[in-house]
Amino acid sequence: MQFEVHWSDVGIAASMMGLSLLLSLLVRLWRRKHPRTRTRRSRTHWEWMPFMFGLTVVTAELPRVLGASDADTSIADTGAHVLALTTVLMLVRTAVLLIVRAVSSLARNLRGRTAGATR
Repeated sequence: MQFEVHWSDVGIAASMMGLSLLLSLLVRLWRRKHPRTRTRRSRTHWEWMPFMFGLTVVTAELPRVLGASDADTSIADTGAHVLALTTVLMLVRTAVLLIVRAVSSLARNLRGRTAGATR
């Protein structure tokens, strides 16, 4: 089965990777400017999601655009599948951490309100 691949597919994925790097630098600068006074939380790495998606697309599409052999394309596809699985696992971890943070924040706010009402 032959796929139609264009340079624009690779370009869009590469721009996603570049924007993700910029986002990561901005998040790092913001975290340095606003240090946490509470306990340290684990990072979610949400700013790396576009980079991982872009890297997956570039890994899969670049050999096709360059006209590589079928063996090279198969190896690149295998690497792209591994990257896609890694990206999905990172996405699930990020979602779980954000949900846990939201629930704990809501619980803390409710405890604060009920403690103020019983005084």
